[in-house]
Amino acid sequence: MKTKKLAMPSPLLALILYTAAVLLMILSLKYFTVVAAPLLFSFIIAYLFNPFVNFLEKKLRFSRGLIAAILMVTLLLILTLVLVNLFPYIIDQATSAAVKFPELLKKFFGKMKVFSNYITNNFSEYVGDIDIMEKVEEMFSQMFTNLSKILAAAFSSLYSIVLTMLYMIIIPLFAFYAIKDYKKIQKSFFSLIPSWLKQRVIERAEKMDVLLSSFIRGQAIVVLILAVLYSVGLSLIGLPFAILIGTAAGIGDIVPYFGTIVGFTISLIVGLAHFQSAQKLLLIVLVFAIIKGSENWYFYPKIVGREVGLHFVWVLMSIIIFGNLFGFWGLLVAIPSSAGFKMFANDLIKYYRHSDFFKRE
Repeated sequence: MKTKKLAMPSPLLALILYTAAVLLMILSLKYFTVVAAPLLFSFIIAYLFNPFVNFLEKKLRFSRGLIAAILMVTLLLILTLVLVNLFPYIIDQATSAAVKFPELLKKFFGKMKVFSNYITNNFSEYVGDIDIMEKVEEMFSQMFTNLSKILAAAFSSLYSIVLTMLYMIIIPLFAFYAIKDYKKIQKSFFSLIPSWLKQRVIERAEKMDVLLSSFIRGQAIVVLILAVLYSVGLSLIGLPFAILIGTAAGIGDIVPYFGTIVGFTISLIVGLAHFQSAQKLLLIVLVFAIIKGSENWYFYPKIVGREVGLHFVWVLMSIIIFGNLFGFWGLLVAIPSSAGFKMFANDLIKYYRHSDFFKRE
């Protein structure tokens, strides 16, 4: 008598394959950055603009290659204009910040020492023998040491500068071919899937498309809104380097919450060193609280959409796990990858609840 082999449930197989694909992508980015990074960003650009290119292709009756070429040239011109007009101002603020920040940091530590002495003298029964100032200095020393290492790795070597300039040529070139041949690439991919599985894969791909388009396009818009709002809000308060800090805080939120946390920390340091009144510091807290609250409760649901459907705890755990395991690239892909994991996990749970094992009396 032949024993019946237990077949692997298709949702479990889908989840395993998806996990393998995510791991392969992250490891490629981590260990083959020079090749994988421009390819990834090229396909992201192609993915973002594909609906627009499809629309123009139908309306204007132009060839897809011509539309892709016009689009890339237009994007490069816009980027050049932005860099020419905005970059010198950002560089000026960055140079000014580099000169004045040590002095502001010195004032900050002076005020923190007064605060530390006050806490130690008046609340010694609660803080015990802990040297608050030593802990603060240790924390900031470690933070700025790590930051300096990152900046040194990014800008100090000629190799990095040349590579960045090369990316500015390679990425638009790759993106042009990705947009031009988008339909062919898509067709070639689906041609590799067995016919009995094709419909199911197409359905999952369509659902993933909703998740990714909601996140990537929406997140790009939200990041720009945050950069403007933080810059305006901090400028109205009169914080030094407001536009530099606000822009960095907004763009840094490509990795959710990262930019806001760093921007808020630096704003408090600069504010505590520069302002003489506690009201100004409260205004800094208020600006970040209102803007981040508006993002969470209004901008994100309206622009990104509820299709991503990730709870705050899920988002936080995704960032922690992906960041610890894979570093920067893990942080960058944590949210969209987690949305996919949730979708496939829900399929597996649904399969389990309809199984004979679950329904057995």
